[in-house]
Amino acid sequence: GKTLEISSLFKYFYNLADAEPGVSANEHFMFITDEGSPMLALAWQLQLPYVFSNNPNIGGRYSALSLVGMIPAALIGVSIEKLLQNAMAVASQEKADFFSGRVGSTGFLLGAALGTLAQYGRDKLTLVLPPSWKSFGDWLEQLIAESTGKEGKGILPVLNEPQVDVDAYGKDRVFVFFYHGQDEGDSRITQLAGAGHPILKIRISGFYDLGGQMFLWEIATAVAAHLLGINPFDQPDVEATKKHTSRMIEEYRKNKAWAKATPSLAGDDADIYGDITGATVSEALCGFLAQAQTGAYAGLQVYLSPSPPLDEALGNLRLAISRQYGMAATAGYGPRYLHSTGQLHKGDAGRGLFIQMTGGSASDLAIPDELGQPGSLLTFGALKAAQAEADRLALIDKGRRIIRIHWKKDAVAGINALAGNL
Repeated sequence: GKTLEISSLFKYFYNLADAEPGVSANEHFMFITDEGSPMLALAWQLQLPYVFSNNPNIGGRYSALSLVGMIPAALIGVSIEKLLQNAMAVASQEKADFFSGRVGSTGFLLGAALGTLAQYGRDKLTLVLPPSWKSFGDWLEQLIAESTGKEGKGILPVLNEPQVDVDAYGKDRVFVFFYHGQDEGDSRITQLAGAGHPILKIRISGFYDLGGQMFLWEIATAVAAHLLGINPFDQPDVEATKKHTSRMIEEYRKNKAWAKATPSLAGDDADIYGDITGATVSEALCGFLAQAQTGAYAGLQVYLSPSPPLDEALGNLRLAISRQYGMAATAGYGPRYLHSTGQLHKGDAGRGLFIQMTGGSASDLAIPDELGQPGSLLTFGALKAAQAEADRLALIDKGRRIIRIHWKKDAVAGINALAGNL
């Protein structure tokens, strides 16, 4: 109930509805939150018609099968009874398998494999999902990264990765293939296994297997974290970015601006901030990535407006990095990734090379200071800029290596040019 993005979006949309003649804004919102949350107190104050109070003992990333996941699922037409029945059937089977003494519990075996492989350096969990299941990977990314990325350890989920030649992968990979029916004899799997990469295959029968898969992966994540010797249910480093963000917002509200940083390299198309060498953006990026050590990975932190052309350009850059440097390259849009891989970036073994990308906003919207009242001291664009800089500072505080590329012109063209030069 304290997440800044949620409270900002609620204020914006509430005031938007409230400004419509003849509309009662209170009738157009429902809250799903924890017992004791500030949002719950606000819901009672506004007398909202639909308020769902979730069990406060269920952490955010483990809450998919609780009210947090089920209410939105029902709203889009999912049979939540069927989904939960699938999860319950899998849970019952897991319990029976675990206590049978035959060591046949899928969730425990999956977690044991992930935790053990990570201890041997195989900590880049590369997930290959059918197109209709791709969004499941986004939830898995948060579950695994935020649960395991702490105390100098972590399992990095790699999603939607452009395919490279098998010999381009490092010895830090584990591949998980989700497949339908009997469709498991993929030649790609054979090639990867032949190259010595661990392969885990998970069969899915239909959409409602989602319930069972959520349960299995929650169990597996907890088991893997136990084997790594860490607590899977906390996120100790997330607060670091929030503190920097709060400080910057307070500064912005007072001064209507932030102190401007001086770029390390200023160009016509982009400015670069950070410890770099080289006279162009491409040279600076190459020099930065050349620091990669064994087990390194690149993380693209993208504070730009998502679009299909930008997605394609980022995929091209990821592919070029993987081919040229033999390491995994991930990409996440900010501020979303802060709630997904952000904990791991600051809490793992510190081998990440982070490339933050920012740019100007073609348009911006004001965040209301109060519900139902005019007046705003902060915009969404300013909030996003504050979060980007705050995470950069938090990563530097943790001794992580990061550069920021601020695109002044066409970001898509610039990113594609970087990929081509690599």
